[in-house]
Amino acid sequence: MNLIKRSIYALIILLIVGVGAGFFYYDNLTFVAVLNSVFMVSLAYIMLGCLMFVARGGFFDAITLSFRRFMKKGTKYGDIMDDVERMELPSEVFEYKATEPLLISGIIAFLATVLISFNI
Repeated sequence: MNLIKRSIYALIILLIVGVGAGFFYYDNLTFVAVLNSVFMVSLAYIMLGCLMFVARGGFFDAITLSFRRFMKKGTKYGDIMDDVERMELPSEVFEYKATEPLLISGIIAFLATVLISFNI
């Protein structure tokens, strides 16, 4: 139930930002302008949600560890890298609570705008 509530809040924010972007970007506010701006904001939500999903899965952890290993062995900065190795990994730094609501609300708005655009 908490996921549904957060997804609805994210969708409401998406619609408000989309209408606001349509108001500021286009000269006159028409239905097509609002539809285009909501579409663009929903794509931003989907990209941000996918980035958070990939980061939470640990993809960037492997890249970070390999860069740390390379910097320690392959460069003259090996002494400095002892401090860097104790740093937390990207998947441990953040709490990814907004991943699913961003993806759900972005996909819903994306599909709604695509379906509405075919009927105009």
